[in-house]
Amino acid sequence: MVMSFQNACYHILAPASEAHEYKKLSKIFDVFLIALIIVNVVAMMLETVPGIPAIWQYELHIIEVVSVLIFTVEYFLRLYGSASAPNRLNHEHTTTWQKRWSYLKSPMALVDLMAILPFYLSVFVAFDLRILRIFRVMRILKIGRYSRSMQTLVTVLRNESHSLIAALSVLLLFTIIAATCIYYIEHAAQPDVFSSIPASLWWALVTLTTVGYGDAVPITALGKIFGGLITIMGICFYALPAGILSSSYTSQMQLKRDRFKDTVRSVLDDGKLSEHDLHHLEHVRALLDLDEEEAKLIVRLLQHHHKRLDD
Repeated sequence: MVMSFQNACYHILAPASEAHEYKKLSKIFDVFLIALIIVNVVAMMLETVPGIPAIWQYELHIIEVVSVLIFTVEYFLRLYGSASAPNRLNHEHTTTWQKRWSYLKSPMALVDLMAILPFYLSVFVAFDLRILRIFRVMRILKIGRYSRSMQTLVTVLRNESHSLIAALSVLLLFTIIAATCIYYIEHAAQPDVFSSIPASLWWALVTLTTVGYGDAVPITALGKIFGGLITIMGICFYALPAGILSSSYTSQMQLKRDRFKDTVRSVLDDGKLSEHDLHHLEHVRALLDLDEEEAKLIVRLLQHHHKRLDD
C-alpha cells in the first residue's frame, strides 16, 4: 500500500508525458499547478501597485497562504515519491534516501524550496526578512518544470557552458579594456563622469551592448572616435553568446526531429501504421516536444518514401 502510494506520487507529479497509468490525473494536476503559479505571481505583482494592498490585503494574503501550503505539500510529495524514480545513478543498488537526496540537490527541487522558504522564514524568524521576498518570483520558474521548451533551453545552456564561459570571459576582458581606455581619454575633460575605471565600466557596458543611455558620453574628438569603434566592436563581440545559443538550440531541435524520424521508420517496418503505432508516435512526439503539424508531415513524408521503396 505504501509503495503503491509512493509510486502514484512520483507518476502523478512527473510530467504528464511520463506518467503511465496516471497520465490523465497527471495532466489535471499540471494544469492546476500552472494556474496556481500564474495566479500567485499576478497577486505578488499586484501587491506592489499603490492602493491595491490596502483594498485587497485580506484576499492577497489568503492567496499567499493557500499557495504556500499547496506548494509545500507538492514539495514533500515530490520528495516522498522520488524514491520511486528510475535509477539514474551509476550504482547498481540505490537506496531510497540516496534517490531522495539526489532529488533534493536537483535544480528544480531548489526552485521549489526557494518558492516557499521566504514565507516560513518570515513567520518563524523574528527579524526583518523583507529582502527574501524577492525569492517569491522563483515561483514563476516552477513553470519550467512543465515546459519542454524551457527544458531544451536548460540542456543547451548545460551543453554549451564551456563555450559560453569562454565567450563571456572575452566580453568581460574587452569591457575592462574599453573602460580603461575611455578613462584615460576622457578623465581630464570630464572628471565627474569618468571619475575612475570602475565608474567607466558603466559606459563601456552600455556602449558595447549598443544601448547607449546617454548619461555618460565622450566629448573629446579622440573619445568620440574611440566610442564609435567600441560600438562597432560591440555588435561583433556581443553576438557571440547569441550565436552559440541559437546554433546549439537548433542542433537540439534537429536531434529531436531525427529521433522522431527514427521512431517512425521503426514502426513502418511492416508497411502500415496501426492504432498502437499511432499512439506510440504521439507519445514520442509529446516527449520530444515537437509541433503536431510538423510531426504529421514527417510521418506522411516517410510513409510516401516507404511506399516508393516498396514499389
